[in-house]
Amino acid sequence: YTPGKKIDPFQLSKDQYDLMLGISGNISCSVDKKTNVITITVTDQDPYIAACMADTVTSRLQRLITDYRTKKSREDVEYLKGIQAESLVKYKNAQGNYSAYVESHRNSSLESINQMQEKLMSDMDMAQNIYTTVSEQLELAKAKVQEKTPAFTTIQSASVPVKHSN
Repeated sequence: YTPGKKIDPFQLSKDQYDLMLGISGNISCSVDKKTNVITITVTDQDPYIAACMADTVTSRLQRLITDYRTKKSREDVEYLKGIQAESLVKYKNAQGNYSAYVESHRNSSLESINQMQEKLMSDMDMAQNIYTTVSEQLELAKAKVQEKTPAFTTIQSASVPVKHSN
């Protein structure tokens, strides 16, 4: 082990592998399927190290579970953000086209000009509807991320035992 050097879990050295086996043998995790209570137990010679390990394992497990359960929803949010940005640009362009056309043909009453104005207005309305729909979908996707994010409650936090204990 070299301080500051990142360990590659895909390709551990013999020493790193032995250390990992020693540490993993000191950590146990059980799940009560009925209550969804996860119990993490750490055993070590040093009670402070055991408490720190239990606390670290707990926080990392919470983060992994949250990431796992919300991954698809978070990806949907990012995708919809991109679609929303594109639809906003299209809406602004349609709005600009309509405004420019109306401004340049203000005093005209020809039927062809009126038809073109109606077409541009229709394009602008459609772009606005798409933008509004995507914005609503984005808000729903954000709510879904929140819905899928699990809530964690610590029943008993890790503490340094006074007497020799797990």
